[in-house]
Amino acid sequence: MDYLKVHCFHCKGDFELYNRNMNYDDKPPRCPHCLKMMNKTQWERLINAYYTFAEVNKNFRKYHDDRGEALFQVELRSYYVKPEKMVIDD
Repeated sequence: MDYLKVHCFHCKGDFELYNRNMNYDDKPPRCPHCLKMMNKTQWERLINAYYTFAEVNKNFRKYHDDRGEALFQVELRSYYVKPEKMVIDD
């Protein structure tokens, strides 16, 4: 099962989006805690990224089963750091 974990920086809450809720015809999701809504353009980009990523992982499993290739699974994790908190070594 694939799903996205979404973090709302407004209220600091987390929530999940499942593939059954990833449709272009749906309104962008709202944070269930504070009701802030995602921008429609970003929602559409998120849907595209989600399905592309899910397909890559599906193909890893398929090629392993069909061809005996090494099995991999990939997760994308992001951690936001404020620019003023970043340290860049020269």
